[in-house]
Amino acid sequence: MKEKSKNAARTRREKENAEFLELSKLLPLPSAITSQLDKASVIRLTTSYLKMRHFFPDGRPTTM
Repeated sequence: MKEKSKNAARTRREKENAEFLELSKLLPLPSAITSQLDKASVIRLTTSYLKMRHFFPDGRPTTM
C-alpha cells in the first residue's frame, strides 16, 4: 500500500511540474529567465502578468 501511495505522489508531482513548465513557457520573458524560475516565481509572475493584462488589455495604459 505504501508503494502505491508513493507512486501516486510521484505521478502527481510529475504532472504539477509539467504544468509549471508549460506556464513558465507562456510568460512573455526570455527562455533563459523562465527556465531558471522556481514554482513560486512562476505563480507570482503569472499572477502579475494577468493583473497587468486586466488593467491594460491593449498592452498599454489608457488615456483619461
